[in-house]
Amino acid sequence: MNIVLAILALGFLIFIHELGHFWAARATGVRVEEFAVGFGPPIVKYKRKGINYRLNWIPLGGYVKMLGEDNPEASDAPDSFNNRPIWARFIVLIAGVTMNIIGAILILTLLYNVYGVPTYKYYVENVMEGPAKAAGMKPGDVLYSVDGQRITSFDVFTNEVKAHQGGTITVDVERNGKHIPLSITPMTKDGKTQVGISIGMKQEFVKTGNLLANTQAAITQTSNLTFLMFDGIRQLVIGHVPLQDLSGPVEMIRITGQQAETGMPNFLYIVAALSINLAVFNILPLPALDGGRIVFLIIEAIRRGKRVSLEKEASINFIGILFLLGLMVIVTFKDVFKLLSE
Repeated sequence: MNIVLAILALGFLIFIHELGHFWAARATGVRVEEFAVGFGPPIVKYKRKGINYRLNWIPLGGYVKMLGEDNPEASDAPDSFNNRPIWARFIVLIAGVTMNIIGAILILTLLYNVYGVPTYKYYVENVMEGPAKAAGMKPGDVLYSVDGQRITSFDVFTNEVKAHQGGTITVDVERNGKHIPLSITPMTKDGKTQVGISIGMKQEFVKTGNLLANTQAAITQTSNLTFLMFDGIRQLVIGHVPLQDLSGPVEMIRITGQQAETGMPNFLYIVAALSINLAVFNILPLPALDGGRIVFLIIEAIRRGKRVSLEKEASINFIGILFLLGLMVIVTFKDVFKLLSE
C-alpha cells in the first residue's frame, strides 16, 4: 500500500508539472496536440476539442505535445510553439517548474497547518565510559543546550565540545519533562575531543503560528530545500559526492514508501521535497530538459531574434533525450540491485 501511495505521489507531481506547461501553452496561444501522464501504452485516453488526453501505464514521466515544438515543418503555423514570441515560449517552458515549486509550498502549508512545523530533537543513544557517564548522562536524554546555546544541529554540540578541550561545559538535558544541567569535561582520545556518547535525531511536528505564519514558513523551507538541492548538484559536479549516490525513480519511490510507513506528516514532507527535486532537475541547462530549452531562448534573445535552426535544436534535444534515458536506465538498474541486496 505504501508503494502505491509513493507511485501515486510521483504521478501527481508529474501531473502538476505537465499541467503547468498545458495551461501556459493554452494561455499564450500555442496549440496543444496531446497531454499525457506516464509513458507506454495508455490505460485511459480520450479526445476533446482536438487534444488527446492519455494516462499511460509507466508513471515515470509525462509530456505535453505542442504543435511545432519538435517539428520544424510546422513552424509556419500561427499557433505553432516555435512561432510564438520569446516571452511566450519562456512562460510555457518555465511553467512546469513553477507549478512544482508552488505545489511544494502548498503541500508544506497544508502540513504545517494540519500537523505542525517539523522540529528536531537530538538525544543520547548510548553512553560509553567517559566524561558524560561520569556526569550522570543517560541514554534517552534529550540534548537541550550547551553552555546556554540551544542545540539545533549536531554541529552545535560537537563544535562546543571541540572548543572546550581541557575545560568544562554545561550540557542541559531534558529527562522525564525536567531540565537537568550536567557539568562535563571533554576528554581527548585518538586525537579527538569527545564526551563519550552517540547522538540520535528525532523529528517531531509542533503546531505553531497561524495560516499566514505557516505559509511564510512553507515558502522559507521551500527556498531552503531548493538551495540544498542545487548545492547537492554542485557537489556532484565537482566530485565531492560520488555518482553512486545518484538516485532514480525506483529509489525515490522506495524512500517515499518508507516515509509513508512512518505517518502522513513525513509522507507529505518527502512529497514536497520530491516536488522541489523535480523542479530543480528540470531547470538544469541540459538538452531536452526545460532548462536546456530555455538556454536556446536566451541565445535567441542575445542574438536579437536570430535563433539556432530548428533542425539543429531538435537534433541537440534528441541527443539529450538519449543521454537522459541512458542515465535513467543505469541509475534504475543500480537502484534495483540495491533494493534486491537489502
